[in-house]
Amino acid sequence: MKEVKTELKTGTESKPAKKPEVSKEALEERLLLTGLLIEQAEDLAKKAKQRKLEREQEEIELRSGAKISIRQIQDFVTANSQPYAPMFPNALPFFKEMYRLLDWQDKDPNEFIKPAVVGGFINELIYHRFHKDVLPALQVMAMPGGVRQHKFFQFLTLEGQRKLEEYRDDAIRIMKTCKTWYEFRIKYAREFNLPVQLKFRPDL
Repeated sequence: MKEVKTELKTGTESKPAKKPEVSKEALEERLLLTGLLIEQAEDLAKKAKQRKLEREQEEIELRSGAKISIRQIQDFVTANSQPYAPMFPNALPFFKEMYRLLDWQDKDPNEFIKPAVVGGFINELIYHRFHKDVLPALQVMAMPGGVRQHKFFQFLTLEGQRKLEEYRDDAIRIMKTCKTWYEFRIKYAREFNLPVQLKFRPDL
């Protein structure tokens, strides 16, 4: 006789974790910005020069109260997400140099999952070099209501992605000349006129 194996269900089987839901308000905000970006592209092709100039100068106010100038983001932000292609691949030493300067000897820079603080560093080093309206627009498109759906760079135009690569390479170049994260931040901020919080004790 063949042995028949049976499995008992305990009723406590784990279920796949649900993705966080995006609020209705966040989706509406994203749709508003999407519509304006698409309309802007159509206006450039169809409407007179005067109307184009008026439209470019318009600002929209998001639910958060932040105001975004369409004129300042149209060259860098697109309404449609682009196919995913890594902007910070392991073949480039961006994270390797960052981890070295931060003295993160117990962490692997090639791991896909990075410490949460790394995202903030990327915003400060890369996205803050765009016009101030670009990052809020990318946050609306990629993270409606704070729920991440895409990477920020997936809503950059080709020109925006080219700029991102330029800013990334600038960071790598300067990181290679430094011994500490603090030294790098000072050099980087001075070269590109970015704000940086000075520490009372640089060795901290």
